[in-house]
Amino acid sequence: MIVTERNLGLLFFITFILMLSCTDSRKSKSGVESAMKRYDNLILKTDADSISMLFAPDGNLGNIAFGRDSIKKFLLSIKNIRVLSQSSVVSTIDLAGNYAFQKGTYNQTALISEKDTVKVKGEFTAKWQWISHNGWFINQMITKPIK
Repeated sequence: MIVTERNLGLLFFITFILMLSCTDSRKSKSGVESAMKRYDNLILKTDADSISMLFAPDGNLGNIAFGRDSIKKFLLSIKNIRVLSQSSVVSTIDLAGNYAFQKGTYNQTALISEKDTVKVKGEFTAKWQWISHNGWFINQMITKPIK
């Protein structure tokens, strides 16, 4: 094959496309946003098993629980609460290698007895960890209620 300027341009274009196809599009800010939406939905369902599995194996829930089993045990200890609404608004996401640092606010309404409804709002900071071929997992979640 004779190397021409056109052939080099075509080779560069093909190499560029191959490089793009090798990166996982989920390892992006939009992938982190999707993972956070999944977290919100699981909180709404109060599904302790699934919530704990969204954490990295050594993930932590603030200073409350460390590791999936501990997080699950903590969540199961919260009884007689039904989450009526759960939402989060992300203000920032910063990517650094296999980690994403996310900040935002949350709003939650929960029924704590047959007649008592509580509305909670606050700020959250989440450190997400990319685990190859599995996606984003929470490495650390810290929440701070605000008045």
